[in-house]
Amino acid sequence: MTDSTNPTFDYLIIGAGAAGCVLANRLSARPDSNVLLLEAGGDLTPDREPADIRSVFPLAAFNARYMWPDTRVHWRQVDNSPALSLPQGKILGGSSTVHGMWALRGLPEDYDEWQRLGAAGWGWKGVLPFFRHLETDQDFNGSAHGCDGPVPIRREPRTAWSPLAHAVHAAATHRGFPHIEDANADFRDGHCTLPNSRFERSRASGSFCYLDARVRRRSNLRILSNHTVRRIVFEGRRAVGAVVSRADGSGAIFRAREVILTAGALRTPVLLMRSGIGPGEHLRAASIKVTVERRGVGQNLQNHAVVYAVALLKKGARETDWTVKPAASTYLRWSSGEAGCPAGDLGLYVRSYLSWHALGRRMASLAPVLLKPASRGCIRLDSSDPLSEPCIEFNFLEDARDLPRLMAGVRLAADLFHSDELHTVCGRGLALRNVAAAMRFNARSVRNAVSVGMAAALIDLTPSIGSSLLAAFAEMQPLSEVAANADALAEFIAASITGTGHVCGSCRMGSKEDALAVVDPAGRVYGCEGLRVADASVMPTVPSGNTYIPTVMLAEKIAQATRR
Repeated sequence: MTDSTNPTFDYLIIGAGAAGCVLANRLSARPDSNVLLLEAGGDLTPDREPADIRSVFPLAAFNARYMWPDTRVHWRQVDNSPALSLPQGKILGGSSTVHGMWALRGLPEDYDEWQRLGAAGWGWKGVLPFFRHLETDQDFNGSAHGCDGPVPIRREPRTAWSPLAHAVHAAATHRGFPHIEDANADFRDGHCTLPNSRFERSRASGSFCYLDARVRRRSNLRILSNHTVRRIVFEGRRAVGAVVSRADGSGAIFRAREVILTAGALRTPVLLMRSGIGPGEHLRAASIKVTVERRGVGQNLQNHAVVYAVALLKKGARETDWTVKPAASTYLRWSSGEAGCPAGDLGLYVRSYLSWHALGRRMASLAPVLLKPASRGCIRLDSSDPLSEPCIEFNFLEDARDLPRLMAGVRLAADLFHSDELHTVCGRGLALRNVAAAMRFNARSVRNAVSVGMAAALIDLTPSIGSSLLAAFAEMQPLSEVAANADALAEFIAASITGTGHVCGSCRMGSKEDALAVVDPAGRVYGCEGLRVADASVMPTVPSGNTYIPTVMLAEKIAQATRR
């Protein structure tokens, strides 16, 4: 197993997702630091990335070659929801290489909440400089924005909005929603232009922005792809390296002065537990020697819960240039007013094409999303086989505050679909009950292209018959009927609720006195030395927006703390 030729590095970074790319860039900027970045997936050659990865619309999201093949989750619990696939990027850049690149910061209150929960220095005033540092905003400047960071941020001009986006804007205006041009600095409720992390004609993922050809020429930075870390190596309570499996089946041990975990909110806690850091009783039940007992490892799991309302777009309202446009140009953000819930806790994703295939380009979606969930999930090892896939339960709807807020979101979607403005661009709204059935055709293949192409042709030829077949296949129901009946609406949400890719919280930051905190505000794991976590798993609560930009910010801030 041991490779005696492996040198000892100053920093060993485990996982080349967005956070790992940031750490590799920033730590190797010091010529006297030797940095090793390990990635379980494949590498990318700068400026020669495949077309589906460069695509502004995330075509890569439908390519299984870029994904972990075995990530299965329960959106609720084991006993009331099946284990379903959750796409997670297994490639340089991680999920930032394959997902939608929406570049929302969240709200200032999100970070002030982090500070109240024990993450000292992570309030809005503490994180804003790092948001500015990471970006080059193409549309706005001033004290809220950066102008020379590695991540370009741009928004679709109104002239490029889809007919659906224009219709939703008009309907939202009639319902009293103001329009928010800069959702990263104007934090009111409203209909928002959506910022995206993108260059003019391609995505701007973590690897594109932080590991370009210039950075990769640094002699003190080594990147090894197709290297999967099995466990962290300790000497006493000091982390000194990692046991690694290569793609050819051989193994090695890489040693480092400091080990930094950036494997993501699902895999970082699993790696910690397999290495002996976690809830003691749980580890002992799995026959794992306890190195450091931290009860919070794998707890506090969070994500944005979402349900889908869809409709068929009319022929004149379909987009023709979807391959070079982001997946969405606008969205809604508003406050539920539910007791004990913060402002800006609900969102509505507005999309006028859902997939690469012909049917997906004929579908509109208004998807209510719970931006500030109260429910918490957990990740546990299989005690009979801790090296097998863990049990992941998001526990959606466990907290009584979450269901009524999602019900309010579905009612708003139904109201918008029923509006005069949306009738000009799409048919009646439908509640999409069987999301898994609809997603079966997302894999890019000739068979799927033919199947959905025939369905799309039937819809165009005979809309009533095609729509009926589509509704039966995905168990769709008239949205207005579902929304009008409280019991039917609650049952629909419980049966169809799913999650986004905004996973976080499973190794949260907090104070030393907090028994459920896993890391301190500099990312250092409590109870041991030489080990940090610097990915979304350390977020105490999920931000009120997509987690890509907050993760980059977090990695920038921990990188600065690490260099000191």
